[in-house]
Amino acid sequence: MLPPSMPEGGGRSPELQHFRAFEAIHRLGGLTAAAQELGMTQPALSKALGLLRRYYGDELFVRSKQGMRPTPLARRLALDVQQLVGLVQERLRAPSGFDPARSSRTFRISCTEVGAIHFMPRLLAAVRDSAPGVRWEVVPLAGDALGGLLASGEIDLVLSAYQAQRPGLSSQALYSVGHCCLVRAGHPRIGQDLTLERFCAEKHVVASISDTQHAYRRVEQAIVQTAGEGAIGLRVHSLLTAPFIVAQSDHIFTATEQIARQMAQLPGLRLLPCPLPLPPIVVHQYWHSRQDQDPAVGWLRALVARHFAQPLPEVHAAQA
Repeated sequence: MLPPSMPEGGGRSPELQHFRAFEAIHRLGGLTAAAQELGMTQPALSKALGLLRRYYGDELFVRSKQGMRPTPLARRLALDVQQLVGLVQERLRAPSGFDPARSSRTFRISCTEVGAIHFMPRLLAAVRDSAPGVRWEVVPLAGDALGGLLASGEIDLVLSAYQAQRPGLSSQALYSVGHCCLVRAGHPRIGQDLTLERFCAEKHVVASISDTQHAYRRVEQAIVQTAGEGAIGLRVHSLLTAPFIVAQSDHIFTATEQIARQMAQLPGLRLLPCPLPLPPIVVHQYWHSRQDQDPAVGWLRALVARHFAQPLPEVHAAQA
């Protein structure tokens, strides 16, 4: 592991705190944010970075409009540094465990934007009094990269219907959910019932997601298979735009029931059962097996399970 080879710069060898500084700067993209997370002053963090720069004979991070950008050498070192810091923190974690009442840890959860709308209000309310110092960050869901992000510790948990099969990943099925359709309140051809025939005759808004394993990509595929490619009237790149468009058009948007019910609270929308025979999806929480011994991540998983886990129908429990 580190150092990968004798660097050209030489000088005093880095210690763990220097690599922790490197990892925080690389992940957060700024000295101020990294210093705050590590509980260091900015001069102390700059001093740690300076030692690394001398040791490796490289700037490692350069200022830009987007923050501190890693040099090619820093990008090559990043994964080793993340693994080193994560391993040491895991092995040296205090045996007393995690005390949420005194913690100021930032938990990073990866989910979709609509997933954040579903999960985060309840989680924030659940810890308001019991873990007031805990902080949260929601990061975009990156299906192909989630295994590496969990392994490196860049994210703590993934909440998704994405079917993740990666070495080292563990999962818990939380609940299954069906689908509903959103239409505008004054739709000229759709009354209190939405038949499959009418569903196929109308235009649809779908989320343009390239990953074929994503739940909304499978909805699009089912619409095309049943009603034809011509039924797709609009593709959007953000699920949150769909209800605003539907409220002002004659298009239909098909979403998971939990999200559709939240979207239906917007003015001008109606919620109807989906006539398309879509199989319910199962939402999971995913984590890396290296985090099994991390009491903080264990607390987070238990928190999510306590507030969202529901018994699954037998067919879905077997699939999960």
